[in-house]
Amino acid sequence: MPSKTYTVIVRGRLGERFTSAFPGASMEHGYGQTRIDTEPLDQSQLNGLLDRLRSLAIELVSVQETSHAAPECLPPAQPPDGTPDPADQF
Repeated sequence: MPSKTYTVIVRGRLGERFTSAFPGASMEHGYGQTRIDTEPLDQSQLNGLLDRLRSLAIELVSVQETSHAAPECLPPAQPPDGTPDPADQF
């Protein structure tokens, strides 16, 4: 089965300590969510990433197969009214 890239959205803001848990992936933060863009993965590697999220008790919002240009699927880092990000309170 060919490898594909994925965009995984999780609830909350994952800090730098999670970078080593997802090697080869990049993370971008939005309001109350984190987008993880993967390197090319096969199906078993994707399942491993999802298992890792589950074992770390990280709430999964969505998984989407992507092309090389990841979609804009995160809300902005701050809402227009300036409400603080609830994920920053932990």
